[in-house]
Amino acid sequence: MDQQVKPQIIKEEKRFSVIIAAYNIQEYIERAISSVENQTFKNIEIIVVNDCSTDNTEEEILKLCSKYGNIIYIKHDENKRLGAARNTGLNIAKGEYIVFLDGDDYLATDDVLEKLDKVIGKDETDIIYLGFEIEGNREELVIPTEETCTKTYKSSVDKYPNAWSKCWRRKFLIENDMKFPEYRLYEDVLFVYNGVMKSKNYKIADFVVHKYISGRPNSITTKISIKNVEDTILNLKDLLKMRENEYTKEIDIIMKKEFNMCKKRLDSIEKDIFN
Repeated sequence: MDQQVKPQIIKEEKRFSVIIAAYNIQEYIERAISSVENQTFKNIEIIVVNDCSTDNTEEEILKLCSKYGNIIYIKHDENKRLGAARNTGLNIAKGEYIVFLDGDDYLATDDVLEKLDKVIGKDETDIIYLGFEIEGNREELVIPTEETCTKTYKSSVDKYPNAWSKCWRRKFLIENDMKFPEYRLYEDVLFVYNGVMKSKNYKIADFVVHKYISGRPNSITTKISIKNVEDTILNLKDLLKMRENEYTKEIDIIMKKEFNMCKKRLDSIEKDIFN
């Protein structure tokens, strides 16, 4: 059974639940958690899910739990992948809105949640599209616009179909039974497609919310293996079922993208083996 450490405080309804997934990131997790703790906007809860790390990630998290005293910490009893870690966080989240943060990334500035709260205002917005900046082995600034936030663009053309570059209304996720595939890579593909297509409204946070680290050593996206191909095929199988049940023009676009990605990943493995 997964282990949970609850903060010694009385929980109240929060504006944001920030769900931080952690796996073998002992060098980065303090920066991620501190970037949330240091926010000027305080009506938040922090949920950290350790997906059975084998390094000193847990020790670092427990130090921060002792330091801050308001972190809800859960440790998986087996490695279930990023999708499962996020689902675990979603299962206990109480916030009106969900912000996902990978444990090797961090919030850009101390006032981003305050600014995000103002963007949402009193509306019940299903999705808020967030700006982000890529650091590491490449640099890129991605700021959403009206042109890049259409359903067609976001569900199929967007080259960054990730869950963390959106803020999600929790009630919307519950009403649509939105969960991530577990024990699978590329878990964002189906989640984001479903969310974008089922959303009734959106807003734009046209400023940098996340700092995303690209090319981190030992990252699951750094080295391609047969597992990457197998999970791409699983996504394609699920997309095919969705296409049969509820066809959209966007699903054809996203399936073609996934077929191309499958070919590229196979080519990468072939080169590693025979070159």
